[in-house]
Amino acid sequence: MKLHKKIVAVCVTAGLLTAVAAEPVKVIFDTDMLTDFDDVGALACLHALADAGECEILATVSSTRGNASVGAVEVINSYYGRPDIPVGAPKGMGVMGAYAGAATKVDPSCPLGEKNGGDGGHYKYRKLLADYPGWYRHADADDAPDANEVYRRVLAAQPDGSVTICSVGFLTNMRRLLETKGDAISPLDGKALVAKKVKLWVAMACQYPSGKEYNSMFDAESSRIALENWPTPVVFSDFQYGRDCFAGRAVAEAADMGRTPVRDVFAGNIPSREEVRSNSAKFLQHHFGMGGRAAWDETAVLVAVRGIEPYFNAERGTYRMVGDDGANEWAPDAENGPHLRITEKLSKAEVGRVIDELILRKPKSRSVSTDMK
Repeated sequence: MKLHKKIVAVCVTAGLLTAVAAEPVKVIFDTDMLTDFDDVGALACLHALADAGECEILATVSSTRGNASVGAVEVINSYYGRPDIPVGAPKGMGVMGAYAGAATKVDPSCPLGEKNGGDGGHYKYRKLLADYPGWYRHADADDAPDANEVYRRVLAAQPDGSVTICSVGFLTNMRRLLETKGDAISPLDGKALVAKKVKLWVAMACQYPSGKEYNSMFDAESSRIALENWPTPVVFSDFQYGRDCFAGRAVAEAADMGRTPVRDVFAGNIPSREEVRSNSAKFLQHHFGMGGRAAWDETAVLVAVRGIEPYFNAERGTYRMVGDDGANEWAPDAENGPHLRITEKLSKAEVGRVIDELILRKPKSRSVSTDMK
């Protein structure tokens, strides 16, 4: 039995290394859309790949609640002509409000206010809703469908072993999904449903070789439960890979794109070239460079759709949560480790250019549903 499992693991790894798919990759995209904005670049990349026939976007789910995250996702989906992609958000647990650690939810009826006001880094997403009225249905993520129902309904409808989940936020929904019971959608519990329908989970999470990484630390209990119990292969684009892989400046400076929600976010949040030159060490410390913003989330999308090759190498082992303070550690295990973490192969500058090219692509369709409220 152990030999059989090892052979299966080797075959799965070989499949992950290839970038050629006979059919479009079926993707569920899970994002916090909270303070950072590589989430926007990642979702833009995913839509560009869908326009090219490389993937099919099954759902776009938020891992945060009580904020503008779902509405922001819907604005971007609408820009790319896909306003009807299912959306959802967690209920009853996980990160809430304008930033990780916030004690209250964001009131969508409150005025937008100033960029550096009480909304903190979430201002950019509330501004999207203010600037693109009619492009979204859920100003408050709490009004969106339960992410559990969205996941279960989407997974149950897909062929066995066909779905890739790409998460670029907190691991709340992964934990909640695993803990679901059989229902009218499927008699299978969450773990069995995942094992049956999901072929791969690609996660932007964790810090190598150890530390506290934003996506995995702020709902640490969910991260621990998800990482310990997930029944399919997992590939990590971790903090170490993306921190100095920069993308987005080409989008921010692309005046010929006109006004778009994607360009608005990048142009409004990437420091100018002059600012970066004036104090490159300071901006590098905050993960900005001449190429733009650290592309943690976009690299996860590349892996989810195109595979590890030709952009990355990979190391096998186990990411696990340790202690109660949100810390994680990586345990290398070249033979039997259930996880892979990407490492550098193609230069990160070149990977950044691949990402920029995808974000710069114009949507095939820009139709926006006129019945949105």
